[in-house]
Amino acid sequence: MKPKQCTYLLPFWRAQFSTTAIDELAGHFRLLSGSGCEVLVVDGSPPAVFARNAEAWGGLCEHVQVDRTFGYLNDKVNGIHTGVSLSRCEKIILADDDIRYTPESLSWVIQLLDRFEVVRPQNFLDPLPWWARLEAARMLINRATLRAGDYPGTCAFLRQSMLAAGPYDGDVLFDNEEIIRHFAQCGSQIRYGVDLFVRKVPPSFRKWIEQRPRQAYEDFGLRTKTAIFLAVLPLFLGCIFLLGAKSTLLCLGGLSLFSMAIALRGWMRGSAREHFPLSTILFAPLWVCERAVSTYWALYWFLLRGGYPFGGRLLSKGIGSDWRTGGRVAAQKTNKTTA
Repeated sequence: MKPKQCTYLLPFWRAQFSTTAIDELAGHFRLLSGSGCEVLVVDGSPPAVFARNAEAWGGLCEHVQVDRTFGYLNDKVNGIHTGVSLSRCEKIILADDDIRYTPESLSWVIQLLDRFEVVRPQNFLDPLPWWARLEAARMLINRATLRAGDYPGTCAFLRQSMLAAGPYDGDVLFDNEEIIRHFAQCGSQIRYGVDLFVRKVPPSFRKWIEQRPRQAYEDFGLRTKTAIFLAVLPLFLGCIFLLGAKSTLLCLGGLSLFSMAIALRGWMRGSAREHFPLSTILFAPLWVCERAVSTYWALYWFLLRGGYPFGGRLLSKGIGSDWRTGGRVAAQKTNKTTA
């Protein structure tokens, strides 16, 4: 049997069994296995759901339980450490359950791990219902304003580099980026693949609504950004009372054009235009409005509950200790390591 090129590590959790989701993932597992991946699913679902997942995925992947002796509040991080400890390959591709690699994108990432310790791709959404277009506009705004590009739901790394870097803050909501900044803080050689795109399946509308306050809560450690979005609604109401409806509409028009111009800059950066329709930029103002409302929704959770629920637990921190220090290190190296 031909040796596997990498481990595809999928931390997984579902409160209820979903035949449609499980069958779709089963098809993806077949593609991954046929492309030379050892597929390792670390499942933190309740026992009854875990058993049904194991039955559905039998023979398609290695399906194991989360080792919770790692003790992090974010059980996904416990799953990641479980998977790293069990991986039989040096190259590991870590992905959320909505990420869909192709044989070509797998090959790119595997080859880049010959030269770098960490690879951080970008995501694009397909298909694009209207709520996914808001999310796509957010991705373009991040591409325009962040040198390293948008925050993806996947990354790849060398197992020994992960073990050498040691534990990262596993009590945060925004673990996808926390691990990258931990690698940066530890001096790992990171390839920021701003033109290496991997497909992400958009959530259902119900799931998307559930994610709105969580994504806003993740930003609470970014005080300036949070303050800007908290100011949007008061400024809008102030304009209505002080300037009148006509002047308010002119201001809103100007802000809308400004947000679309930022999204357009992200669309023009690199090969983004191959994966995002130009019409996506029209949804940038809607995303700004959504995030402004969601920030207050998240503030409710922060003030009244002291955190936000994720995977059955209440997490109080959006970002962790490596965010700023790792981010500064990453920013210094990004220009030399983007693709």
